[in-house]
Amino acid sequence: MPSVIRVLHVEDDPGFADLAATFLEREDDRLDVATEHRPEDALDRLEDEQFACVVSDYDLPGRDGIEFLEAVREDYPDLPFVLFTGKGSEEVASDAISAGATDYLQKETGTEQYALLANRVVNAVDQHESRTSYREIFEKAADGIFLHDPETGRINDVNPKAAKMLGYEREELTAMDVGEFSADSPEFSQDEARDRVRAAVEEGPQTFEWLFESKDGEEFWIEVHLKRADIDGRAQVIAMTRDVSERKERARRLQSQKEKVEALHRVATDIEASEDRSDVYDLVLAAAEDILDYDRGIVDTVDGDRLVPVAIPEGVPEAEYHESIPVDADDSLAARAYRTGDAIVVDDVSSVDVAPADPTYRSALTVPITGYGVFQAVARERGAFGETDRELTELVATHARETLTRLEREAELREYAAELERQNERLDEFASIVSHDLRGPLNVASGRVALERDARDSDDLDIAVDALDRMDRIVDRTLTLARDGRAAGDTDRVALEATARRSWSVLDTDGATLDVVGDAAIDADPERLQHLFENLFRNSVEHGSTNGESVTVTVGATDDGFFVADDGPGIPAEERDTVFDRGHTTDEDGTGIGLAIVEEIADAHDWNVTISESDSGGARFDVTGLCDE
Repeated sequence: MPSVIRVLHVEDDPGFADLAATFLEREDDRLDVATEHRPEDALDRLEDEQFACVVSDYDLPGRDGIEFLEAVREDYPDLPFVLFTGKGSEEVASDAISAGATDYLQKETGTEQYALLANRVVNAVDQHESRTSYREIFEKAADGIFLHDPETGRINDVNPKAAKMLGYEREELTAMDVGEFSADSPEFSQDEARDRVRAAVEEGPQTFEWLFESKDGEEFWIEVHLKRADIDGRAQVIAMTRDVSERKERARRLQSQKEKVEALHRVATDIEASEDRSDVYDLVLAAAEDILDYDRGIVDTVDGDRLVPVAIPEGVPEAEYHESIPVDADDSLAARAYRTGDAIVVDDVSSVDVAPADPTYRSALTVPITGYGVFQAVARERGAFGETDRELTELVATHARETLTRLEREAELREYAAELERQNERLDEFASIVSHDLRGPLNVASGRVALERDARDSDDLDIAVDALDRMDRIVDRTLTLARDGRAAGDTDRVALEATARRSWSVLDTDGATLDVVGDAAIDADPERLQHLFENLFRNSVEHGSTNGESVTVTVGATDDGFFVADDGPGIPAEERDTVFDRGHTTDEDGTGIGLAIVEEIADAHDWNVTISESDSGGARFDVTGLCDE
């Protein structure tokens, strides 16, 4: 080994070349690195100077690293040559060996690569000094290498890695045909293997994946790159091979997971569109069959204090499933999952204190449909369910729970609507009775009293007239309550001030005054908004006048609605929570439904109405929740 090892580094990136030279010389003080950026300049320099080794990139201007190597070999057949490149593939590696490269090294990130390169350079020079051949690379390669006869496909030679990969002795393999260790199927037949070898000669390099079978019968995937090469003075096909079984398995798992997610998406759409609870449970079971690999599955629903089967696979006798499980059972995974709301994955049922219905089942996955039931799958294989299985099944359960909640809510709404319809029918019947059955007798009584008053004067008749008038007002207001205690009709954009004044004009205000401050346009049912104002005004007029003084009522707009206030005695704070109750009144002639109508009209519009004290000490009603322009 010389005391100074001169290295010619051919690299088109000046920055990387300088960095590599610095680290190589630091790694071994015997290394003296010169740099060229173009292959032609490097060839010229080889003519003028003596170098112990050439290190070259693959991607070079004008020609690639293999072409540069071939040019070097024409004049320097034994000069150590290391291909140091970022283009890593079996194709480049086999091309480099075929062209006579001493070594091949792929660029990596970090500074450790320079220590490795320095070691390869020193070893290459040492091997050259010892007059070693390509056999060193062949024997020590990390990938399996096969040399095939290009016509017959028979194996001329293999390296130790290839022999170990297949589990054969080297001598056994050199007596075999290329197809004898292929998987036993038409796709990987001996004829197909021979055709691939011949294609590498007739059509050029071939790269493909192949299924090998080792001596002990284990099948595994390899990636193969075939290329014609002149080695040891004869034409051969060199096969660079690498075990890609793990990569294939990762791809298979990813594809399987993708298919499961797609199946989950399809069934989730079906679940969300369901209109029947039983369909939801059946779809949960169908989804599980698509995304899980199991032997038995079941969906239980809660019925009182027990879990009972609600969905089981078709064709499976019900006798194979439990009839029901107490929700508080301690020896049941389904009961535990339902109580805790957490999924349970068991790799070996025998390791937990449960009582399986069938002892042949070894693993289980139990996922609660919170508030409604449980899905459970079992398998005879240990560890059949993984984290992905749990997550996907939980997503199915979530969609099921949301749909069941929706169906439950819709059923409640339908029942509420039916009850509301029944109430409306009763109100209609009540209004009919008030309007027809009471109105007639009242009119008769009023007429008879009027005739009697024409005949004579009597305080008793005056009292009777007042009583009949009060009964007439009660009938009017009762009809209004029956009519207005429902949802708002079509709304329109109405003016606050105009509606208030119109409502005021139809009342007997007994000398009271209306003051409207400001105006606003609001969305409301015009007729029912007028009823609301009439009842608020009537309340202020009837309860606001004190000591013979007439009340002043003020209407004004607020940021999200309007208010009606008066300067009367107001409403005591302790009574404000009850004034909207039907029948509540402080007036012996009152019906107690006027403010109840106000609240119901507000509710029909999705408004809020509250009571407070006005600036003058009277009552103030604020109607809020409106949207202004």
